[in-house]
Amino acid sequence: MSTEWLSESISEGAKTVILLGPVSSDLIATYSEQYPLGVLWFAPVDPENISLAENIKLIKRDKSLSEIKQALSDFILLDYDSPPTVKVSNKISDNSLASYTKILDFVIAEIDTTMRARRTRTETGFIRQRQVFVNLAGYLQKRIPNEWSKLGQGSLGVVVGAGPSLDVTLPLIKNDIPRPLIVAADSSLRALMKFGLEPDFVVSIDPEKTFQSCSELGYTPGIAVLSSQSHKSWASQWGDQCCFLSGRVLTEDWLAEKGISKTNLLAVNNAGLTALAFADFLNTSALLTVGLDLASGGKGEQRYAVITGRSQIEVHASHYHEIPGNFSNTVLTPFLSDWQETSDYTKEITKRKTLINLNDRGAKLEGASLVHPDQINELREVLNESFLPFTDKANPLLDKRKALSGHGMNQLLCQLVAQCDQTWSAMPNEDNTDYNLTLNFFRKLMTDRDIASLLGDFAFSIMPKLSPGKVPANHDLENAMACLKDLLWRLEDSVLDCAPNEEFLLRFFTEKFS
Repeated sequence: MSTEWLSESISEGAKTVILLGPVSSDLIATYSEQYPLGVLWFAPVDPENISLAENIKLIKRDKSLSEIKQALSDFILLDYDSPPTVKVSNKISDNSLASYTKILDFVIAEIDTTMRARRTRTETGFIRQRQVFVNLAGYLQKRIPNEWSKLGQGSLGVVVGAGPSLDVTLPLIKNDIPRPLIVAADSSLRALMKFGLEPDFVVSIDPEKTFQSCSELGYTPGIAVLSSQSHKSWASQWGDQCCFLSGRVLTEDWLAEKGISKTNLLAVNNAGLTALAFADFLNTSALLTVGLDLASGGKGEQRYAVITGRSQIEVHASHYHEIPGNFSNTVLTPFLSDWQETSDYTKEITKRKTLINLNDRGAKLEGASLVHPDQINELREVLNESFLPFTDKANPLLDKRKALSGHGMNQLLCQLVAQCDQTWSAMPNEDNTDYNLTLNFFRKLMTDRDIASLLGDFAFSIMPKLSPGKVPANHDLENAMACLKDLLWRLEDSVLDCAPNEEFLLRFFTEKFS
């Protein structure tokens, strides 16, 4: 390690670097040349008056966390292929060491989260996009209406996760508390069935998590709350008793541009956090969480409670993050962003209502009132004094959905089919497998903002391989072409799933849309 640096995290092939602490003007100039895409310098509050090249971004260490986060997020986007190298100066004074340590922890966490998200999107882009098209008819016709925000008024909302503590806490809420409004994460279904607790809503947003992996045939309680990327088995099992949330989905952004508004509440990060946000959206008077551990059990490998039937699914991560614990100073988690986003959300919730975390382990959730299972009798007494049983299961509002229909639906379907037809027409003939022809087709297709936005996660997953200077392997192009054709066929099937009128169907089967 160079004597200039207190610590170095070297990223092979990186074209960007992050520097923390006092750095000489000569070193700044050297790194400006060595890392052409950019240098992000977290500088002292009063850095020396030195001239900086255009590719150097200076952020003073006393900036707010939100300003640091924005600068870091923008910087990481400069190099899609490799995370930045990170170097910490050995000239940091004792007085400023704590602030730089905080920035370093944040930098490492943000890089880890971003690169994990990129890998996920690259590896599952096609799967996610296919689910979006499979769920398209449901998303257009069964989105959650704003009126549901009245359903939980005056009631206690219980949010059920699937963490290891659920083995202890779930039996404690079965009896002797007012019947709550229950919102469950998908992985908790077998546990709820075992104890005869029927959730009012079940949240599932993962494109690869199936109904069969979480529940038993015939156990489909309440209403399924899904995202446009949810595995198709959930909508299939619940039928009309399902609804859809919008989310951070590129195709939904495309639809929003065409006038199909997103739901006010968005699916976020994971099923547990989305269940928490959904229970809050229903305007419950207070919230109680069980099984929302946000930290692994054992030595970091245990993710699910035994009663979920999923405890055999373990996490074996190369790196675990230490985060604040409920009953210990720190606990371990491989999913730092899940905890951070959940803790940030609970902090916001508790500005408006009481949130009780019934837990005997797990990660600290900011703002939540922590109650140990040993205190269950005191908790029951408070709940019985404060809440009446939830009795709104037959509320006619539950039949309401935000839906597109009539002329608006017909107009959108015409636009979707036109995009399909234009893509089919531009596609190289199946008999012509020329590499350059196929590469040029994809590059031109991905520069069309409209079709790239519609193809969403799939487009996002292949774009890095098509950028100037990149030479994708022939098998990558062949795979991309097969996936694209599959998506176009699925999109056309989804158009028909929307039950268009006869006039549209006649045109669909007899002519091209333009």
